[in-house]
Parts: sequence; structure tokens; C-alpha cells
Amino acid sequence: MIRFISGSPKLKEVISMPGRSIPFRLFEHRRIPLLFMLIGAALIFMTLSTSASFDRQTAEQGQQIFQQNCASCHTVGGGKLVGPDLQGVTALRDRQWLQEFILDPTAKFDSGDPIAMQLLTEYSNIRMPNMGLTAADVEAILVFLESSSAATQPAPTTGASQPTLTAPAVVGNAAAGQRYFTGETSLANGGTACIACHSVSGSGVLDGGTLGPDLTQVLTRYGEPGLTAAISAINFPTMIGIFGAKPLTPQEVSDLVAYFTETNVQPAPVGTKTGLYLGIAGGLVVILFAVLFVFWPRQRQSISEKLRAGKL
Repeated sequence: MIRFISGSPKLKEVISMPGRSIPFRLFEHRRIPLLFMLIGAALIFMTLSTSASFDRQTAEQGQQIFQQNCASCHTVGGGKLVGPDLQGVTALRDRQWLQEFILDPTAKFDSGDPIAMQLLTEYSNIRMPNMGLTAADVEAILVFLESSSAATQPAPTTGASQPTLTAPAVVGNAAAGQRYFTGETSLANGGTACIACHSVSGSGVLDGGTLGPDLTQVLTRYGEPGLTAAISAINFPTMIGIFGAKPLTPQEVSDLVAYFTETNVQPAPVGTKTGLYLGIAGGLVVILFAVLFVFWPRQRQSISEKLRAGKL
């Protein structure tokens, strides 16, 4: 049984046990608010710890998604590539705008959004493609960018700095790059030759495919660093299925960039070759019908008719 003793300035609790009672002092009245403050502080600390742990986990997921989908065109503190450096972008742009743009950039471009159009002008009219990301993916990327921007601070230097060792640059060969482009030389990891989907002026009778854009002056649009990054880690939605598990080697990348450097001085094609392909297809259809017109009546004759006509 628990009872409170009245008439005392202090709160006491008495626990009655068979045959005896054990009194002891629990708290003074004025210490009760302090107890609630300590409990509240503990709850706040637990909440902040849980939130920080969740943010770290989300940032790690965002980093993986960024590397898989964004790193071929963007860096975080490494400078411009195909698109802008995203260091500090969460402080520069409204968070909701970033969510909408990353989730569906085409909608922003088509609506004439002023920020999107400014970026389009600044980066050679290269539109960011829809990457097929979910809202959760976009949120993870933004958490990663926020954490990266907060963590990137100049480190204090103590003593003499050690020289940074970098791997020697791979020298590209334009002739080898042309062979990779046309498929004359197979890519080491089994990727499809560029000419299957892309064209370059002067690369063949029909100059290549039309599924992807013409690459005659691709160096002008992307710049050498951007082009190198774009084909080193191919993340374009239409190409990732082909090259996702079959990346180009550093030598192949350098050779292709050297080849595109040479083609960059050539005039870009005036129009597409769709009309040419349609004309060829139409000509083949006409030839097919002409052959059928000549030979089909003979196929309709019976054997007896052919015998009477002396054709057998």
C-alpha cells in the first residue's frame, strides 16, 4: 500500500510491508519541475539523434542515386561539366523548385520557366533529360546535396602539404576513335558501336543512325570536360540499358573525344536524314510491287494452263 503523509513540508512515500513500514524521502516539491526539464531534454536529445541518423542514411542513399544518374553531367564542388556544379545549389534555389525540376525537367522547359530557360541558354541548349526518378529519390538527392554543401569547408593546413599524385592522362587517338564510332573496332566491354544510333558528317554512306542526336559538333555543345564525363559514365536514359554494364574504357573515351575534336571543325548537317531514309524505303516498295506485278500473274496459272501454253 502507498500513502502520503500530510502535515510535512516534504513529500514522503511510505511503503507498508507485513509487520513494518519503511519511510524514505523521495523529492522535495521544488525539484519536480527540474525532473520534467531533464525528461524533456532527454526526449529532445533522442529525437535529434534519431533525426540525424535518418538524415545520414538518406544522404548516403542520395549519394548513390546521384552517382548512378547525375554524376556524368554534374559535380558537387568539382566545377561545371555538361551542367552546372551543384555545390550550394540548395541555398541558391528554392527547395520546391529543385524538387519539381529534378523530378520532371521537361515540364519546366516546356512551360517556359524563367530559371530553366536561363540554364538552357547558359548550357548550350542542352536539356536535362527525365531520369525516371521517384519523389523519394529526389528527396534523397537533395539531402545529399545539403549535407555535401554543409560539409565542404576549407580544411586547416598544418605544416608542409604533401604533393598530390595523379594518374597520367590517357592520350587519345582520333583514328582509333573513328574506328570505335563506326564499329570497325569492337569496344572492349561489348558495347554497341556509336554509329548504330548517332551520326557524324562524313562517317559513311548514310553517316549513321538517327535514334540519337548528330555528334558532328558535339564538342562545341558539351566542351571537352563535359563530353569526357558524359561518355565515361553514361547515364542517359536511352543509353544506360546498353552501356550500364558495358562501360567504355579510359582509352576508348580518350580516343572518341579525340575523334569528336576532329569532327568538330566540320559543318553540321543542315537537316535530318529522315527524308532520305523514307525515300529509300519508298523506292524499295515500288520495286517490290513492280516485281510482283510481273511475276504474280504467272503464279496464278494452273499447271495445265502452263502446259497448254508450252511454258512447262
